[in-house]
Amino acid sequence: MSFLRNCWYMAAWKDEIQDKPLGRQIIGEHIVFFRRSTGDVVALSGRCSHRFAPLHLGKIIDDAIECPYHGLRYNGEGACVLNPQGNGATPRSVRQTVYPLIERYGGYWIWMGDPDRADPTLLPDYYFLEDPRFNYVSGYIHSASNYELMTDNILDLGHVDFLHAGTLGCEATVRAKTDVRQIGDRVECDRWMANEVQSPVINYIFRREGRVDAWLDVRWEPPGLMMLTVGVTDVGASREAGAAIENVHLMTPETEDSTHYFWANARDFQLNDEEFDRNLYESATAAFTLEDKPMIEAQQRMMGTNDLFSLKPALLPGDAAGVMARRTLAKLIKQESERDHAG
Repeated sequence: MSFLRNCWYMAAWKDEIQDKPLGRQIIGEHIVFFRRSTGDVVALSGRCSHRFAPLHLGKIIDDAIECPYHGLRYNGEGACVLNPQGNGATPRSVRQTVYPLIERYGGYWIWMGDPDRADPTLLPDYYFLEDPRFNYVSGYIHSASNYELMTDNILDLGHVDFLHAGTLGCEATVRAKTDVRQIGDRVECDRWMANEVQSPVINYIFRREGRVDAWLDVRWEPPGLMMLTVGVTDVGASREAGAAIENVHLMTPETEDSTHYFWANARDFQLNDEEFDRNLYESATAAFTLEDKPMIEAQQRMMGTNDLFSLKPALLPGDAAGVMARRTLAKLIKQESERDHAG
């Protein structure tokens, strides 16, 4: 399986990288992240170029990371600045690959392709994760499943009333009026639920009871970056008269069959409310870890492959957005591969 390389992948939340190195595998490549005394974070290839020891098990010394096996030190530019072995000579081959890394939206984003093409403006706009008018809670989940299965899970919210019955389910999502469209490489899927009773979790978040108009709008951008808007308003009222929370679901492939799942829920109401933050975090974590994660991992095991279409799945109307996203991603990977071979 191949991955899209010339794009930004979410690598870590900001608070994951403190005074110790962080090791993480992204699209099959081992990366080490560490913070320098200036406060900036750098990303290097995570296997020491000498004997391939894991650098994230080493120490940060004088803004360089020391290999725990033979003591070689690499600075943030990937150069070996100390070889304590023998006469201290360092062959040119003793260096680490440096990956472009930017801090944005409360986390660090890594570019796995051509460094000269790393353009921060290519990131989607998740302004609500930096706007002081919003509060947000966030989390990280590791899943033993392919990242496109994780993407399908968000794009097809028809599963909510069944997999999340009693938590996020409300028996109305399957009746929602659904609109799916593609704009360039972005896939959009909107669900509108008119005059319906919502789930206890949604009622708690928005302080509502009884029937409301509600919406679930998903925006997918390659390779696996999604924004989900969840909103409610009085029956017959405008969206602007209601309230909404903005969610991001960022799927970063670890390997062909494992995924780093970063999520965040942002709101512009109930601000500076620690109890509300805690309840929102706990309800989201429970849904993702106790319901979504076991199902998708079981789905992965049952499939026995990462090529969904090779199994000739029966496709329902609710699969339209997921199919669009998969085909768009496959097209982009193919185009990138052809450019690389032509160049």
